[in-house]
Amino acid sequence: SAYMSVREMTPLQERINAITVIPNAFYCLYFLLAGKWLDTEVIERAREAMGVGDSCAGTDASFFSSADEASFPWMQNMMEYNPATIAQEMSSMSFYESYEKFGCIRATIFPSLHALPPLPVLAVAIGIILHMPFSFTYHWKYAHRLPPGLARIEHWSRRLDHVFMHVICTCMSYATSGSWNYFLACAMLNADCIYRQFLPEVRPRRNLIRIGLSVIAYTMPILWWGNVILFGKIYAILLICAWLFAGYPIGGWSHSVFHATIALLPPLLMTAACDLSSSRTQIQTAAMCAVLKET
Repeated sequence: SAYMSVREMTPLQERINAITVIPNAFYCLYFLLAGKWLDTEVIERAREAMGVGDSCAGTDASFFSSADEASFPWMQNMMEYNPATIAQEMSSMSFYESYEKFGCIRATIFPSLHALPPLPVLAVAIGIILHMPFSFTYHWKYAHRLPPGLARIEHWSRRLDHVFMHVICTCMSYATSGSWNYFLACAMLNADCIYRQFLPEVRPRRNLIRIGLSVIAYTMPILWWGNVILFGKIYAILLICAWLFAGYPIGGWSHSVFHATIALLPPLLMTAACDLSSSRTQIQTAAMCAVLKET
């Protein structure tokens, strides 16, 4: 049919599809290991709270609460928890005692990784990294070799590609909500979707609708927390992706452009994860660890 003919791709196009799923995983690793989840302004406030440096002599942990939140990205992440306890404990310990107690990391190969990232931030990376090898395998090795129709739709590599899309959605539900209860609810939804990927009869339309519902489920908490601008940016990208996937406006190259467009999502999802109250304690601790490393 004309619908299927425009969606057929050459071996080169499928291999470009495979290559375009790689940057997401490497971006996530970079974001984690380069400490991009820890804003320099937060480190500066930790420095002032701990009384480190001539410019902040005599300051204490209360300085955190007097900061102008609008002036410092992610500063709101520090507000819910009083850093005085951590600051006082750290200042009363030796350098190595503090590192051991608070889980600070000192790795010369990753100088900006001062502590483990917050769990919601890790959840973004885990989902994307787990999906990448399965999507790559399907597009690189099998998609262009299998004949169109059932042979391709029912192949194990395509099934696993879709399975790990639902793994991504499950991980993202915690990354955007910070709620284990919401994560569990989304995990149950995605577990049922995963189960249906292994049924003898594959129903592409049903599976596509379920992927869409799973994406909506993990993005809704961003709106719930009141981050309307971030939510709008995410849905602008998703709408472009939907147009590319549904219409294939540039033929066989549309899927590669779809992958390239969806690669704009991880930075936004990382931002959502960093903004969560459940990320605050670990961001605060990492900032304290960064200051300790300077002493």
